Amino acid sequence: MNVLKTKIVATRKEHTCHGCLEKYPAKSKMRYVTSVDGGDISSVHYCETCEEVIDRTYSDDDLDLGIGEGEVKERDVDFWVEVNSKYVEKEVTE
Repeated sequence: MNVLKTKIVATRKEHTCHGCLEKYPAKSKMRYVTSVDGGDISSVHYCETCEEVIDRTYSDDDLDLGIGEGEVKERDVDFWVEVNSKYVEKEVTE
């Protein structure tokens, strides 16, 4: 899989995170990734929690293989919940 484009966006509508399958409302900060795999182009969004979990636990080899739907959360639910709690607290204080 080759990443064509990646950027942080403030979403304009509700999106489901590819990494955890949680729904996030419009104006959420998410990573938008466009990639090509075997000639197929796809685009997905990742929440801040999944973004951090990927940065901290995935190797380059893992990323080259691609990330399946919901895989980031399923791979280590306890760690995902721990990281997510930081972002939930941040939303409450804003």
